[in-house]
Amino acid sequence: MKISYPTKKKEINVKELEYLMFIDIETIGTLNVIESCLPFEIGMKIINVKQDKIITEKSYLVRRFFNNKYIMNCTFSANKYPTYQEKLENDKRYKLYSAKEISKDLINLMRKYNIDTMVAHNGKFDYSMMSMYFNEFEVENPFENINVLDTMELSKVITKSIDYENWCLLNIDKSSVKNGKIESDFITASGRVRTTAQAIYSYLTKNPNFQEAHTGLEDISIEYEIFKASAKYNNFVNLNQAPTWKDYQVIVNPNQE
Repeated sequence: MKISYPTKKKEINVKELEYLMFIDIETIGTLNVIESCLPFEIGMKIINVKQDKIITEKSYLVRRFFNNKYIMNCTFSANKYPTYQEKLENDKRYKLYSAKEISKDLINLMRKYNIDTMVAHNGKFDYSMMSMYFNEFEVENPFENINVLDTMELSKVITKSIDYENWCLLNIDKSSVKNGKIESDFITASGRVRTTAQAIYSYLTKNPNFQEAHTGLEDISIEYEIFKASAKYNNFVNLNQAPTWKDYQVIVNPNQE
């Protein structure tokens, strides 16, 4: 499957930005079959980054998927299903929506706050899976003409530093299960630093035991902290730029890890 992503690169000054829409999704399916990774949650926050102020925040829970316990029990977040149900009952930010309702609400918010850029960590994945979702349910895709600011790209000012490399090496033995295998939380199987939001936030807070919630709305909070920390040292970033493993050198021999 061809992954959808904006093709026009554009360098911007982060200091000039004001209203941004931060997005983080949680999906059904498996990364081994990318076509199955439709979102069951779209976490969204509109933030005035000049004032460091959250304007509005929502968790769009996809009714079609969320109400099907068999589908939900096959997701990466299956163990968090009870947590989501509790939030649905007690937290007004969490609501069930149809694809049409999600599309309409996002479009209205984008128009109201003149949003032309979404922010996400590993934004190519979020952008592509949402595009696939809206196309699958034959509703207007709110993100079709939206630029993507990827915090993985912006945070290169952190992740390509010697200090970050040393942090990852120092904590190489911290591990968890990834795709059915036990792997380091800080060094990839190919011997490069990890650039996940969890790893970067761990570095920023100097807490190697930090674990990401892996719920969309909550994870945006740490991604915004990564955005702010990176923007302090990096005024300019390319929109619609997706970083790859090739951007990072091998710092550990995979055969000796």
